[in-house]
Amino acid sequence: MSSKHGPPVLVSFGITRECDLECPHCYSDSGERDPEELSTEEAKRVIAEVADLGSKIIILDGGEPALRDDLVDLVAHATDSGLRVVLGSNGMSLTEELVSRLLSAGCGGIAISLDGADSRTHDTFRGLEGGWERTIQGAKNCAKLGMPFQIAPLMYRGNWTQLKDIVEKAKSLGANAVEVFDYVPAGRGKGRSEYELETDQRKRIIDHIIRWQSEGDITYRVIALPQYWVQVEREVPEDEMLEKYTRSCCAAGTRYISILPNGDVIPCMVLQVRLGNVRENSLKELWYDSPILETLRNRDLLKGKCGRCKYRISCAGARCKAYEMTGDMMAEDSTCWFPEDVISED
Repeated sequence: MSSKHGPPVLVSFGITRECDLECPHCYSDSGERDPEELSTEEAKRVIAEVADLGSKIIILDGGEPALRDDLVDLVAHATDSGLRVVLGSNGMSLTEELVSRLLSAGCGGIAISLDGADSRTHDTFRGLEGGWERTIQGAKNCAKLGMPFQIAPLMYRGNWTQLKDIVEKAKSLGANAVEVFDYVPAGRGKGRSEYELETDQRKRIIDHIIRWQSEGDITYRVIALPQYWVQVEREVPEDEMLEKYTRSCCAAGTRYISILPNGDVIPCMVLQVRLGNVRENSLKELWYDSPILETLRNRDLLKGKCGRCKYRISCAGARCKAYEMTGDMMAEDSTCWFPEDVISED
């Protein structure tokens, strides 16, 4: 077993596919519970393997993790294993009682999905009238009880102009961060190009976030847009960059790995290349010995524009988008907006 590469900083563990929404973009194609879902004891063993691997943070998500009866027990087990535990939730089931129990079990924070600045936008996309109000109430319950939370909007063609208003809503609710996701056509979203942003729209989002982070009092994180960090490196003074900005790059298989409800392991929740299954292989074996991950970690194997880019270590392009567009996870990320004269080696 090779140990040249360090352990993942964080591991995402989708503990269920069950969900009370059927969003068109859902990377895990959630809805019905997977009959092959890991049992409580299996899930606890996987959590122990995450801790043994040397990871610091575990994200319990789904589906909707709050729909799993043993959620609080799993959070407590992860906490006792020495992990920092956070959840990814649609917020609709975050009652005061559940939030209180999660706090007592050691949950360190919750990312709450909010895909619109108003109920019409959010509910239309998520397919449930009244969902926005329930999500907002879940965030309010977190704020009332002192549970740290962030708002996590997915940016797509129908809502990206609302980002500023979503940020203001997050601030008014008491969120400590906004984590912006770019739409990736994976899972249920595969082939749904009508939701994808134009490259110029992505760049404008990044321009806004960089300015807001410089001026603001809330933390911004960006997912599936690693070009964000290139833009930060190019525009922000180094001392300000280190002090205010959260680093972002494609961490699939380098600092991050994802486990699905049936035990399958993939490099990232939206880079859905199967590495193996925790029922058959240890997580440590999959992390250190997978030839797929060995390829992902070798930035010299990147192709096209990404392979020529001087920022290929700090960015690497969105491997998920390259894979979904070409079937090759090392292909060029065609959504990058930087011209050749910017990315070429000096």
